[in-house]
Amino acid sequence: MKTNHNQRIVILGGGFAGAYCAQALKKSLRGIDAEVLLIDRNNYFVFYPLLIEAGTGSLEPRHAVVPMRAFLRSADFRMAEVGDIDFERQAVSYQMVGGESKEQIRYDHLVISVGSVTRLPEVPGLREFGYEMKSLADAVALRDRAISMLELADATADTAQRRALLHFVVVGGNFTGVEVAGEFDVFLRHGSRRYLHVNETDVTITLIELGDRILTALDPDLSQYAAAHLRNRGVNLLLNSTVTAIERDRVSLSTGDALSARTVIWCAGIEQNPIVQGWSLPVDERGYILCEHNLRVKGFDNVWAVGDCAVNPGPDGYAYPATAQHAVRQGAHLARNLAAVLKGAQPRPCHIKTRGALAALGCRTGVAKVYGIKLSGFTAWWLWRTVYLLKMPTLARKVRVALDWTVDLVFSRDYVQLGVHRVSDRR
Repeated sequence: MKTNHNQRIVILGGGFAGAYCAQALKKSLRGIDAEVLLIDRNNYFVFYPLLIEAGTGSLEPRHAVVPMRAFLRSADFRMAEVGDIDFERQAVSYQMVGGESKEQIRYDHLVISVGSVTRLPEVPGLREFGYEMKSLADAVALRDRAISMLELADATADTAQRRALLHFVVVGGNFTGVEVAGEFDVFLRHGSRRYLHVNETDVTITLIELGDRILTALDPDLSQYAAAHLRNRGVNLLLNSTVTAIERDRVSLSTGDALSARTVIWCAGIEQNPIVQGWSLPVDERGYILCEHNLRVKGFDNVWAVGDCAVNPGPDGYAYPATAQHAVRQGAHLARNLAAVLKGAQPRPCHIKTRGALAALGCRTGVAKVYGIKLSGFTAWWLWRTVYLLKMPTLARKVRVALDWTVDLVFSRDYVQLGVHRVSDRR
């Protein structure tokens, strides 16, 4: 390995953990002769907390993504698909998006932050008929799907068929599932007012959760508040249940019941990025990369892993949750550790104290627990927006998001398809 001259740090993955690590290295590496290269298939990263609002129209979709080059500034970037890693030669293979030949680059330190994917169990029909909420394309596809169902419902005289078209089933009572259910309930009900032959009573959102309550990451009283609020608005909550099969117009449940519905949104957990399977790294039984307390991959001196793809244990030995706040802080801590190692010092353990959690429920209502303080209702929703507006990278993005939200308060949303994705055959 090289000494302290022309050190190269290669970061695989431009999500929260990887992007914030690359950005923080600009400050941490002052006075050190080193270069930083980030590789990701997209030249942007998605600001996930605002993804659902981008899908339901209260936010311009492109304002929920952050341009990678504007965010990184001093770090180098390549929009490419990562391939094999040769840990002995300390080299990463990649292929530029749109390119034909594979290339290879050497590294002195490697940071793996390739994120996670939606967990899709072997439920019959899930891959054919299910929708996800993991990317901007997913959010836009669901927006277009919702408007398509409104259009079909407006042209349908049969009441039962119309209600099946406007029945959206959300699987998973976590933060994503609850926010999807709440926001799409608002989106569809408000949208129905623009269609002569559709009533608000035709719209149904069903949220299905395997456990006995939603939002298990929050205290029971906040979970109960969220459940009561959603039920009062007409959202169906099915607890201690799950989906066993999905058909074009029907959803089968573990209870033996069936729901007439044409749209299923799967938000029931995440799993390891499949690309990690091809790398010779220590993993747990679920395939997540095992790391030391200082974020080093076990058994390696110059390979590190952060974010959703890694098991980064806290002082209690348990892994930190796969959330944006933990990924950001892991990335920043890793930048300091890398700088310390390049200076000949020892890396420090990553100890993170969770600051809290927030969830938006739609209708300007939310639940939150921040620094031990519990909030619900409008106050929690206002805090949710304030926190994420402040955390949105770059001043330009902050202003654009603030303007979008201001316009949304004054004017009604546009119920028009964006049409930027391929037409789905999931009819």
